[in-house]
Amino acid sequence: SCDPLKKPDHGSLECHHPLGDFSYNSSCTVQCEEGYELTALDSVHCTSAGLWSAPLAACKAVRCGAVPRPAEGSVSCDRAPAELTAGSRCDFQCTEGYVLEGSPSTECLPQGLWSEPVPKCKGKTAGNCRFLVPGEHTEIHIPIGLWLQTKLFAPTFSACEPLSSPENGSMDCSHGAGIFTYNTSCHFSCLEGWSLNGSRVLECSHSGAWSASLPTCEASDQASYVSVGIAATSASLLSTASFLLWLARRF
Repeated sequence: SCDPLKKPDHGSLECHHPLGDFSYNSSCTVQCEEGYELTALDSVHCTSAGLWSAPLAACKAVRCGAVPRPAEGSVSCDRAPAELTAGSRCDFQCTEGYVLEGSPSTECLPQGLWSEPVPKCKGKTAGNCRFLVPGEHTEIHIPIGLWLQTKLFAPTFSACEPLSSPENGSMDCSHGAGIFTYNTSCHFSCLEGWSLNGSRVLECSHSGAWSASLPTCEASDQASYVSVGIAATSASLLSTASFLLWLARRF
């Protein structure tokens, strides 16, 4: 007969004895627990010489391969590279200025494979922002740092014709993107005794045209009456003075 066999650590042993326990022609098969693998053939049999056909296989932990470090990043595992067995975990991080594309961690599976592929570290970008802005657009490139580049679309607007305060009035403007450019608005008012003829507010459109014509300040009716009275009085005084001067010369 052959020496009795015992089940290996982290495994099981199943034997078949046709002529007696561990005697000639007995055969034994080893199976390993999940996460472990055989170190030799899974089956042995007892020979006529009373020896087993081969040493009994043991069960050793399945190991996953070393995890490579992603470019512009780092990897940190909870066990040493030679001890990355089932259940081991590795975490990934990117250097400043880069973002992780993929899973931030991976786990060693019982089959000796990693649950997730190694992620990539990609440079941060501003993304694609789309919005509608009136006017013509010019594409410009602005470098950020040593490796990033952001595309901006800067609107260029047609300027409106510069305005000036109307006679006997004033103008107050609030400029948008620039002086007398798109979104500029100008408010007009007249001095006391004068009334505004036209729009009180003018706005510059993206096409470079004002929303209305420049207003004017015209004398109000009351101011006209005062002016006529002053003119008549002045004429009367002038006539009186001329008559007195004529009399003085006669005598």
